[in-house]
Amino acid sequence: MTVDNPNAKADYKRKPLILSAATRANAGNWRNPNDHSRELSRDLSSLIEFAQIAEKGKFHNIFFVDHLKWFDVYGNSHEAPAKYGVNATRIDPAIAVPALAAHTKSIGFAITLSTVSEHPYHFARRLASLDHLTNGRVAWNIVASYIPSIGKNLLNGEPLPEHDERYVKTEEYLDVVYKLLLSSWRDDALVYDRENGIFANPDALREINHEGKYFKVKGPAITEPSPQRFPLIAQAGTSKKGVNFAAENAELVFIGFDSLYKIPEFKKIAKEVFNRDPDSIKFITHVTPFVGKTHEEAQRKFDIFAETEITEGGLVYFGGVSGQDLSHLDWDDPIEFANNTNGVRSTVDNVKRTLKTQTKKGLAEQWTIANKAQFLGSAEEVADQIEDLVTKYDVDGFNFGSAVVPESLNDIVELLVPELQKRGLAQTEYPVPGGTLRENYNGKEGSKFLPGDHPAYNLRWRSGISQEQFEKELKIYDTIRDQRRKAAEGRE
Repeated sequence: MTVDNPNAKADYKRKPLILSAATRANAGNWRNPNDHSRELSRDLSSLIEFAQIAEKGKFHNIFFVDHLKWFDVYGNSHEAPAKYGVNATRIDPAIAVPALAAHTKSIGFAITLSTVSEHPYHFARRLASLDHLTNGRVAWNIVASYIPSIGKNLLNGEPLPEHDERYVKTEEYLDVVYKLLLSSWRDDALVYDRENGIFANPDALREINHEGKYFKVKGPAITEPSPQRFPLIAQAGTSKKGVNFAAENAELVFIGFDSLYKIPEFKKIAKEVFNRDPDSIKFITHVTPFVGKTHEEAQRKFDIFAETEITEGGLVYFGGVSGQDLSHLDWDDPIEFANNTNGVRSTVDNVKRTLKTQTKKGLAEQWTIANKAQFLGSAEEVADQIEDLVTKYDVDGFNFGSAVVPESLNDIVELLVPELQKRGLAQTEYPVPGGTLRENYNGKEGSKFLPGDHPAYNLRWRSGISQEQFEKELKIYDTIRDQRRKAAEGRE
């Protein structure tokens, strides 16, 4: 499979790709007789097995796709997603992660966690707890949620804020968590002096006294500094607000296949507005490959999967992501897309741009796994397709979906990964065995903390710095941050 790209690179530097394993696919895979994806939502041993398979393939992380409620836009009801099993059922992935860490050594865990309803003080404790209990192998995929009925379930009946306002709230939410985990404890605050009876130096802890539009938090955090101090930061939005947010904060961007052309935009804003090294932001895209020992074997696996996938499930998934309900249309009716959706705007924009048949049936077929950017063939053939994509886009890695769990992941690890390793496109060992996720992403021992050009780097209260001096530095940082954010909002 090839992809046209106006920003195609003439050549690329061959390097190991970031390999991520998504825990869930979309609707229909559960009908396959070989699929056990349901067990990932109820059986810890199945989750442990999934993580261990990915670690055997030297994957950087597993990625927990998560949503807080039913995808109930389609038909304005839970009935269709319940019937077709679209993004259902769901357990809280954060609960399982410490157990997975105890049964693995080096693989990391990227967890999708929303800013929509949980108070940031409580959330900061949860995030630090995960970083402590995994020895620093955690990434936070920051999302603001988008399903309209979240308001009915998690916001006491209040409406879900509009798209841009959700980013305003998320920006402040992240600022609070930054302050709690980076600015309320000095690096050397924990003394643990048994002889003199001093656990932590009170002079090395400070209240953050945050007062903003959405939150008022006194602090300090109740957790001591964790191995990474702040988990690796991931993000997935490609709207204007999403690009600005990622250009300022993200170390890892999950970018849709149809949005790969936007990578230069992220990097341009990161460099020109936020003074970051654009190469410090890594971009990975999602593909669900069908790999066999031969092309024919891969085709047979695909055909079995395609027979069991539920076409209407694609519309349920599209409705949840886009915020648009197409249930009232007949299959051959043309689609009229809303100009201003409260869902994921980039999804609607990309569908408008790429949909071949502008009907309900055309969209349903295009939004099944079987028709969305799948790589199919022998290990050599799929590796060729991956390499072709890497040469055309400045993409750093792939978030592999499993059409059949755990069979598809086993195929990737046993067949595809060795071929990628042979080509220098996959690591053969973790750069820092047993290290933090950030160290293994950076390929450098000791790089546990945010890089020096990251906007939050100077929020860290360093050892030996007085509170008075640190708070003077924070005022300077706040001024620079506000100026940069205004510049980002003012761009065309």
